[in-house]
Order: sequence, then structure tokens, then C-alpha cells
Amino acid sequence: MKYTNSELCLLWLDSFIGLDYKSKREIFNLINGKSEIRSVLKSEEQSIVALIGENQFRTLITSAQNEYFQYVLDGLNKREITAITIESEGYPETLMNTPCPPLVLYVKGDESILSQECFSIVGSRKCLPLSISLAERYTESIIDAGFVPVTGIAEGVDSAVLQKAIEKGAKVISVIAGGFDNIYPKSNTDLMEKVAEVGVVISEHPPEVKPMPFHFPIRNRIIAGLSVGTLVVSAGIKSGTMHTAEYAVEYGKDLFAIPYSVGVASGAGCNELIKSGAILTDSPDDLLEFYNKSVKEKTELSLTEEEKEIVTALSDGQKHIEKLAVITGKQAYILTPLLSVLEIKGVVVRSGNIYGLNRNDLEA
Repeated sequence: MKYTNSELCLLWLDSFIGLDYKSKREIFNLINGKSEIRSVLKSEEQSIVALIGENQFRTLITSAQNEYFQYVLDGLNKREITAITIESEGYPETLMNTPCPPLVLYVKGDESILSQECFSIVGSRKCLPLSISLAERYTESIIDAGFVPVTGIAEGVDSAVLQKAIEKGAKVISVIAGGFDNIYPKSNTDLMEKVAEVGVVISEHPPEVKPMPFHFPIRNRIIAGLSVGTLVVSAGIKSGTMHTAEYAVEYGKDLFAIPYSVGVASGAGCNELIKSGAILTDSPDDLLEFYNKSVKEKTELSLTEEEKEIVTALSDGQKHIEKLAVITGKQAYILTPLLSVLEIKGVVVRSGNIYGLNRNDLEA
């Protein structure tokens, strides 16, 4: 890929991990579009030294040559990474219109997806099986409605969103917190490669950067910034997911949250968001109707009387199988095959011996 002088300048500046965003932006504003970078640096030495210090300035001067530019480009090409800068035509407008847009987006996959209508689905790494199931249902619905889902790459809700998109062969965006050489969690490296095949994976960091704790909340501004709206599937009060919600509100995006029963720690953040003004949603239809998207007919399920009895028993919350046995008057060995059939039908979800309803549109 051929880059303009302005794009090369940004790639050059962004390769210096020790420089903060503000410094890179100010130095770029001095150099933008000018091919004689060394001359500009020397002419602005006093102001640049005041900004970043003498040692960093000397590093910039030394590296401002074609050999170093080529070194940076070779590193990207070797990894099959494309760079989209704030000076590139393909930079997503939704992200450009946010405060502090990333100077460079490092991309694997189809970068054109970044300019399509996106909707983010986020949630906790540690959450209920029901939350995973809900993430999958909402992901399927927004894909069918024409949105591109956006999320991170963590375990839990993020992975559920990505896996569902991959299963459908649909476009999806994953935003990672470190560089491509340091996927976190490492166990999701294969998942990232699969996402890049059907969608796109992006980072604002050069590939060598290791993800640090502070990278994750900052990364979340990209997830919110790319999207017309954000759905919080699950979140503890202090969950990093709450940062995504805060960015969505700050950027004037639509914020949705799924409600949870009292005492569910992984849903307490969702309830708090709803109390603060987030739109309550307990069905994907809520989102589709909000955006005037077509709503699919609900699938009518045929349930036996015994299955309906179980649905009634679970209608007020998830229960251990022994509790279900007491409520229904059926022994656990009788309930187990009935619950297995309801799982296959998509009516209930299970975590160990605890069962809960997966659908809220059922009449027992």
C-alpha cells in the first residue's frame, strides 16, 4: 500500500511508544504535509524540546530518514497489517467526530467495514450463561437488521458476539487493547484470526505494544465512537464495560442496558445505567424498533404440558434443579431430559445444575 507524506509522518510519529497522544498531535501539526521533516524539526527545535525533552527530540531527528520509514512499513507489511490514519480517506467518520480520535488505526481484515453502520455490544468477562445467550441473540438480530456488531476480544460477552458473527459468516469488528503481536487474552488469538477473515480487527497501537491495564478503558472509546449505539449486556458496578457506556453517553450515542434481578453482581452495573438514563431492553426487538429496522416474526414454539410447567417454575428467576424438583413435584432424573430438550429448543440455559429462561416471550 502506498502512503502519502502526511500518512507516513503519522506512522513515523506513532512508532515512538514513549510519546503521548498530545505530543504526537502537536508535532504532526507542525510537520503535516511537509516532506523535509528534519528541516522542520530543526526549525522548531526549541518548542519541540520544551514539549518532549532533549532525548526524545534527538531520537526523532535521528530517525527522520527514509530508511526508518521503510523499516516501519516493512514491519506492517510482514504482519499483513494495513494502517489507516486521520489523514487517510478510509478513516471512519464516526470516529473522526469524537474527541481524541486515534491518530492511526492498525487493521487486519476488510477496512471498508469501518465506515458501515455499526452497533456495539459489550459486557463482562465473568457473567451468567444467560448473559452469553442474550449476547448471541442480540448479535444475531442486529446483524439481520443490517448493523455491523462492534466489541472487544475478551472472554465472556465479547467472545460470544464474535463467535455468533463468525457462525453466521457476518461482518464484525473487534477492537483490541494492545498491538497485534500481543493479543490479550492469548487464548483468543485464533478467534482474532477468524474475525479478520469475515470482518476486521483494529488497534490504535503499533504491533509491538503490550496491553497495559490503562489501555482497556481508553480502547473502549473506539468501540463507542464507531457505533450509533451501545448495548451493555452485563456489567458489574466497577466493570470496565462501564467505561464504554460512559463514552457512549459523552459522545451522544444511544445507550441500552439489559435489566437484572436484585443481587446479581454481574448485572448491577446494567441496573445502575438504567437508573441513570440508559434505555431498558429485554428483547432485541426493542433495538430494532428504536432504529426503525424490520422486526422478524417471533418463532412460535410448541411446548408440552410438562415443558410449560418448567417454564412457569423458572418465570421468576433461575433455579437449581433440586429447587425445580420441589416446585414441580418431579424428581431430578425426570426433569433432566425435559430440561435438555428445552435447552435444544433455546428456551432455557444452564450453568452446572442451575437453570434459567433464555426467552421472555413465552407463555406457559
